[in-house]
Amino acid sequence: MLHVSRFTLYERDRFKNPKIETRGAKYITMSNKNIRQLLTAIASFFDVTAINSVFLAAYWLRFHSGLMDAIAVHKGPAPPLDGYLQLMPLMTVVYLVAIRWFGLYRFESLSKVDTFYAGIKATTFASILILGAVFFYRGFSYSRWVMVLSWFININALFLNRILIKIIERQLRMRGIGVSRIAVVGFNRTAQNLIDSIQSRPELGYKIIGIIAGRKPMISIESDRLLGNTADILELVKKHHLDELFIASPVISHGEILQLIHSCEGNSVKFKIIPDLYEIMVGKVNVGEINGIPVVGLKEFPLQGWRRLIKRLMDISVSLTALIVLSPLMFIIAAAIKINDDGPVFFSQERVGQDGKPFTMYKFRSMRPDAEEGVGHRWAAKNDPRRTKVGAFIRRWSLDELPQLFNVLKGDMSLVGPRPEMSGLIQDFSKAIPHYLERHQVKSGMTGWAQSNGLRGNTSLEERIKYDLYYIENWSLIFDIKILLKTIWAIGKGS
Repeated sequence: MLHVSRFTLYERDRFKNPKIETRGAKYITMSNKNIRQLLTAIASFFDVTAINSVFLAAYWLRFHSGLMDAIAVHKGPAPPLDGYLQLMPLMTVVYLVAIRWFGLYRFESLSKVDTFYAGIKATTFASILILGAVFFYRGFSYSRWVMVLSWFININALFLNRILIKIIERQLRMRGIGVSRIAVVGFNRTAQNLIDSIQSRPELGYKIIGIIAGRKPMISIESDRLLGNTADILELVKKHHLDELFIASPVISHGEILQLIHSCEGNSVKFKIIPDLYEIMVGKVNVGEINGIPVVGLKEFPLQGWRRLIKRLMDISVSLTALIVLSPLMFIIAAAIKINDDGPVFFSQERVGQDGKPFTMYKFRSMRPDAEEGVGHRWAAKNDPRRTKVGAFIRRWSLDELPQLFNVLKGDMSLVGPRPEMSGLIQDFSKAIPHYLERHQVKSGMTGWAQSNGLRGNTSLEERIKYDLYYIENWSLIFDIKILLKTIWAIGKGS
């Protein structure tokens, strides 16, 4: 187990604690629950409006716009609008149920990629149900093109609705409406990451008031950040009007947690545990019981048997298609590199992949040909002077990674997986970082869960390992698609 007891000065400075303040006259006491209900009501109104507007727009596009005359099977006069109006109440109900079923009203837990993908699932599910209903209804003949157009436009309409809701929510949160005042009890690296996330995302609805020390010694914290210690927990909750306490485990012992809960009985404060990822190996779990005693066990890694075959088939089909489609771009990049300094087009390096087997990984060369002479390999830094002009451009847009499509097609790598490391570093990493070697249970990837969340290049290796292990334990084909979409989104933004 990895228990962080010390932090560097840089890590301590990253925690910029807000000024401690009591609830004043300007604090709006609308609860977080009421905010959720308000946003759900607004989103439902937007959705009902969009669903019906889109259906009418699809009817117009099919029968009155003239845009589909060339491909439409039906060549006669347009069917009466009344038949479609009669279907709209059923369609609205089915869509709303599907939207709720696929979690599109859980705003705080969905990223843009998650939202878009959930919208695809919800609209597809609703469209299938509606098509089934109209198929068995013989009183009116509905156009399949209207249904298809409705499906396609609704995917985008639902996504735009969520963007609007996010904007509304962010404005409310930034004005202090419905914000939960929280304190962190105990402190470790995982708690630090949570604090950073909360401070960078005001739409989550949390305001960090400070830190409450536990019995175990913590790093030195300035007095304006430290509210007190757990011995005075009830007084601190009342003094600072705390709504929730986030408890850092394993910094706070189980016995201390129970004492905290007991001390705050009768108050409305909520408790949440911040688990240490290395301690519990977050992932899917088996939950059972033995004679009424709950037992939680880790599942086997899901990427086994036929699932490996499906992942491999996707790797082959996508990499082959991408190589064909992107071949003109790859030729242009190769020519630009050659013209720039007449050095080699490709950079190859031995990396370690699945089961610890070495392989040669390819990239477009972005550094000078003599970049490693005399210094050996070192990570590329921002504005690295060793980069060429062409190299700076292709690295910004991750175009230097395109030759790895050959690695994927060959079977050395996968589209998605932990990024491969150099063989000379593996031994040191495995000694320093618990569970490091478990990332070699799957093929290395062109992109991964860590990279799609901004952890790439010269970033904390320990943090990347956490994301890699989470990916391995929670693998699914849908998860791979989500990571690919997030990666494409990030590349499109140049980040």
